[in-house]
This record gives sequence, C-alpha cells and structure tokens, in this order.
Amino acid sequence: MNQNYQTRISPQICKVQTDRKLIAVYDQLKCAALTHYAQLHAKGEYKENDHKANSLIKVTIQDYSNGTGDKNVIAQFNLAPEQIQFILTRITAGFQEFEWSQSKIYGAPDAQGYSTAQQFSISRHTNDSSGRPMKSPWRIQIVNGKGVKVQNQKGGSYMKSGSFLSEKNAFIQLTDMDFYTLLKRTDSYITNWEAGIAPSLITNGKQAYEKQQQDWQSQNQSQDQSYAQDGQYPEQNPNYSQNGQYQGQNPDYSSNGQYPGQSQDYFQNEGYPSQAPNYAPNGQYQNQTPDYMQNNTQNNPYQNQAQGNAYAA
Repeated sequence: MNQNYQTRISPQICKVQTDRKLIAVYDQLKCAALTHYAQLHAKGEYKENDHKANSLIKVTIQDYSNGTGDKNVIAQFNLAPEQIQFILTRITAGFQEFEWSQSKIYGAPDAQGYSTAQQFSISRHTNDSSGRPMKSPWRIQIVNGKGVKVQNQKGGSYMKSGSFLSEKNAFIQLTDMDFYTLLKRTDSYITNWEAGIAPSLITNGKQAYEKQQQDWQSQNQSQDQSYAQDGQYPEQNPNYSQNGQYQGQNPDYSSNGQYPGQSQDYFQNEGYPSQAPNYAPNGQYQNQTPDYMQNNTQNNPYQNQAQGNAYAA
C-alpha cells in the first residue's frame, strides 16, 4: 500500500502540513493553442471535455481536526499562475498587513437554479484581536458551495449578492517561512514549466505565423498582378478603359462627343438636334424664307422712298 503510494505519479507541487491541517498546490497548467502561442498559458481559446481550457494552479486545504474519512473536510480553489506570483511579491516586499479575496461561480444551474461557487481569501495580520503578536500571521481560507449565477451586460457572470450557500469550509494559518516556501516552490515550478513548454511552442508558432504571412502576401500579389493586367476591378466591364465609358454606355460616345441618340449633325450645323442642317451656312432659323435677306432692300418701302426722293431731287 505504501509502496503504491510512493510510486504513484502526482501533479502535487508542494504542501505544508500543520498538526491538524494541510495546504497543497497542484499543477493544472495548460499551454496555449498554436494560434495564441505567444501567450504560453491557455486562457479559454480551446475546449477540453466540453470545458474551456485554462492554465491554473489548484489550491486545496484539508481540515482533519475532527477526524479522517468522511470527517475530513477538503476545499479547493483554482488560481491563475500570475495570482500565485502576485501573492509571493507581498511576502518578499515585507507587507505587514495584507488582505486579498476572490470568488467564482460557474457551470450550468441545477434544478433549484444554483451553480457551483467558490470563495478564496488570504490575509496577514501582525497581531490577533487581543493585540498579541501572531506566530502564524498568514490565514488562507477556502469555501466551496453554490450560488445564483447572474449574467452581466458584457457576457460574463457573477454571483448574486446574498445567494451563496456554504457546503465546505476550511482554513489554515501559516508562518511567514511556511507560506513563503509554498509560494516560492510553486513560482519556481511555473517558471520552469514555461521554460520547458516555450521552445517548441514558440518555434512551431512562429513557423506557422510566418507561413500564414507568406500565404497572405502571395495571395495579395496575385490579386495585384491580375488587377494591373486588366486595369479594372473584378466584374468590371473589360471595355471600360478602352472606350472611356461606363458599362452599357453607347460605344460611340467618345468618338462623336455627344450623348446617345444625339443627332450626328450637331457639331456640323451648331444647332440642337432636329435643327435644319443648313442653319450655320445661311444664318437663319428653320423654315425661314430663304430670300428674306436678299429681298430686303428691294421690298423695303422706306428705302424705295429714299431712292425716289433722290430721283426727285
């Protein structure tokens, strides 16, 4: 039994145990998809077992102060790798007072309308409520239960205020050294995991990205060459650039300099369509008497009178 336990493969990164409680962290890191290779960590771009894949660190707290077996309380919460590293900086920076919490709700509602919910909180206080210095100033608490999920306007979800029902509740108090050890080893594992997964993921991702860029460039060049040859946009009339007209326009438009249906004598007689062809030569309107200008001097009574007076004089 003990030998099987020792040889069993476990994703546990680190654990810290007190007299009646235990806190442990587990590897649930997942690499990003090739389409998002530069992220390294998965952030829901693909699914596994009908669930979005996310790169996480699982934290569990066991409280066996009331016994083992069914009396052993185990609560768990998933943190992002960056959250582990952020909390570690609070220790290395020497924060004497610190508080941070997070809550999650996910999954489909049950028959009563409740979804799975989790709460995580961490704090550091130098003194207890009586003012005495604390040997284990760090307090980590995890509560598992259910609540009513509400959709927000951006498509996300949150837990309705006052709807949370606790099912498992466990906490543990740690010294600065114990908590630093837990987080430091987890941070080291995250860093080495990234260093191990990055070379192949980045190499493959960059190659796929370069091929994608080359394919796009080749496609654009092919389209540009096709455009330069016919000088037109797709589905444009191929005769557009030759006859200088729009599709369906009279092909003689640019030759005769007139609109479709216009009289070909327009520029010859300098008149409007249907005007007499000899308008310009004789300088008269259509149907005007041809001999008007010629007979004017003969038929003008005043002019004849003047001629008569001249004879009289």
